[in-house]
Amino acid sequence: MDIAAVQRNLSENMLWYTLGAIVLGLVLGAIFDLRWLSAATLPIVFILIYPMMVNISLSSLKKIRGSRKPLIEALLINFVYAPVFMWLLTSLFIHDPRVALALMMLAIAPASSMGLGYIGLAEGHVLTGAVIVAVAFILSVFVYPLLGQYLASGANIHVPTAIILKNLLLVLVVPLLLGILTREYVERAHGREKYLKIKPYLSTITLAALYLLIFVIFASKARMILHNWIYVLYLLPIALIYYFTTLFLILVVNIKILDFEYGHHQAVVFTSVSKNIALTIAILVAVFGKDGQYMAVFPAIMSLFQAPILMFYLRRSERVKRWFGKA
Repeated sequence: MDIAAVQRNLSENMLWYTLGAIVLGLVLGAIFDLRWLSAATLPIVFILIYPMMVNISLSSLKKIRGSRKPLIEALLINFVYAPVFMWLLTSLFIHDPRVALALMMLAIAPASSMGLGYIGLAEGHVLTGAVIVAVAFILSVFVYPLLGQYLASGANIHVPTAIILKNLLLVLVVPLLLGILTREYVERAHGREKYLKIKPYLSTITLAALYLLIFVIFASKARMILHNWIYVLYLLPIALIYYFTTLFLILVVNIKILDFEYGHHQAVVFTSVSKNIALTIAILVAVFGKDGQYMAVFPAIMSLFQAPILMFYLRRSERVKRWFGKA
């Protein structure tokens, strides 16, 4: 098997594989009760992230200081720009305060589980992305109760700290440590040539895991989404305006104002535009009970738009790279 050809096929047809995974997940999830598949999300995320982390070496950790400006920008986008912009959009399009609250809680969520995988596939700075994800997860422990309480008009927002820490550990810390150890072992025991030989396999595993993860997300939430299909149209204008406007603004700011290199730009994009929908749903259900189960429908529906839009953008990474003029 020509693994490079497989990897190229999975990469070049990214949008179609994504749409296929979504459709297949919705169809099978509608026929069978596949809610139990949600338990497989974290293991699949680990499989997705770990190969990306193998690309990080101990020597690359010295470049972490260069992540300061991207980190500040990503945090401002995540915890200032996103909630303000989402508040504006919900004020224009949403009349149900519960729906508006659910979308605002999604806006302040840290990066999605797939964020680092997207960065790796786009050949961005995975290390910078890892720093952003780690800091955003930690800050969310404090931001959720403070901003969440305000958004809920006095409701006592209890943040499931255990869920956040588990996500941080399994999605970031463990893959990062194992990835670095794997890279160091392969290069010291077998030479850098061996690492370069296995690199296409790592990218293939990440792509396959990404499509599997998208399938699992939609299969496990299929009945919730399809039962509330009318809300798909309800949220369509909000999703299109929010995601495409945010992508455009980050692109302009990073090229014209901050003069970022391509790798840092992609790290900011995929750790601030993508939102952790699973974490948002968990918080809504844990805090608001039956109302939370209703509210959780709307972040789930937003995932219908988030994944394809980010895949559409990822598919155009080479064009974006040319706009920056350097990789």
